[in-house]
Amino acid sequence: MRDAAKFAKVLLSAALAGACAPALAAQAYEGFWASAKKDCRNDDSPNRMSIEGGNRLYWYETRCRAGEIVADGKQSWKMRLACEGEGEKFRSNPRISVAADGRLVIENGPVGQAKRQFYVRCEIPKRR
Repeated sequence: MRDAAKFAKVLLSAALAGACAPALAAQAYEGFWASAKKDCRNDDSPNRMSIEGGNRLYWYETRCRAGEIVADGKQSWKMRLACEGEGEKFRSNPRISVAADGRLVIENGPVGQAKRQFYVRCEIPKRR
């Protein structure tokens, strides 16, 4: 019987330790972004995008999921994306980085005409 009590204590301790462990920090590239600060205030702007959960990227009419993310420097990552937009499915292999000035830089991204796109971080007010 003592063994069962010891085992229960060990299980309870492990469960409590897991519950008290800190949550994994979000990646530096996660959040809401826009081409310019004015676009941050416009919910319908095609110049906004978000990166959520570390591997989901959303634009106006395009959404992607990263199947592979590999660090490519201190604040940069290479991704393999499976995307869907405007009725089409496609793949993309961008490099995403956070510049020293805090801007998000996407090279060879799945949307837009430019080879390199720059975004500013949007501060989204918290709802009460």
